[in-house]
Amino acid sequence: MLWFFLCIIVSCGYAQVPEHPFQHGEELKYEIKYKYGLVMIKAGSANYQVQSAVYNRQAAYESILTFKTYSFFDKFYKIRDTLTSYISVPKLIPLYNGRSVNEGDTHYLEKLFINKYGENYTEVHVIREKSTIVKVDTVLSVNNMGYDLLNIFMYVRALNYEQLTPGIALSTTTFLGESKVNIIIRYQGASILDRGSNVKYKALKFNIDIADKTFNESKNSMEIWISDDNNRVPLRLKAKLKIGAAEADLISYKNLKHPFEAEIKTKTSK
Repeated sequence: MLWFFLCIIVSCGYAQVPEHPFQHGEELKYEIKYKYGLVMIKAGSANYQVQSAVYNRQAAYESILTFKTYSFFDKFYKIRDTLTSYISVPKLIPLYNGRSVNEGDTHYLEKLFINKYGENYTEVHVIREKSTIVKVDTVLSVNNMGYDLLNIFMYVRALNYEQLTPGIALSTTTFLGESKVNIIIRYQGASILDRGSNVKYKALKFNIDIADKTFNESKNSMEIWISDDNNRVPLRLKAKLKIGAAEADLISYKNLKHPFEAEIKTKTSK
């Protein structure tokens, strides 16, 4: 599940900015690289889109993440996954998440319905189907703010970052199938992300601890850089996987709500 680390950016109990930093029509594209030993190869791409929608008669944002491996990497492990989530407007309360998983010989559709959501209790109903046959039908609950893999991505971008100070640790839970995954995010503060070729960005950096078997170790399982401008766009994500490591870099964007002002202009940059 190389897409897993694209979705895990978390928060707990901090206020949101009055205006959401995203809008209908936003589209972000990432290139995924896989590293094994000293070898780094281009493994695939991910596309993320935001659209205005209605879910159960509620105004909502629909977010869609599609991930596919390149034809070269398909020989090792072919992935064609799609995640779809709904989150309420304007309070950004998670409502639903669907995962269409197509990884090697593994194929299934998973639906996650948020029954209850609050700072001290979240309950979800998970249904997994394979070839229209229900394989999983269960209810999970946690005693904190719980999120699915995509709606957590929306919420963190809308945080009021002026309330965060370097070194602060936040915790929450995300649901992955029948598992409840505990996560701790450690805010590192302002940083400069050097992408090479004289391309640099003003960024906000996070280190994340993830207690899940997907990752090589739970401590600092992931590093994330978010644009230090009004868009709060994830610029780079790095993860220590069970076998090797993965890295995702933003390579293009469309229809951002605000002008992209994170890039540091140099004399040689375009």
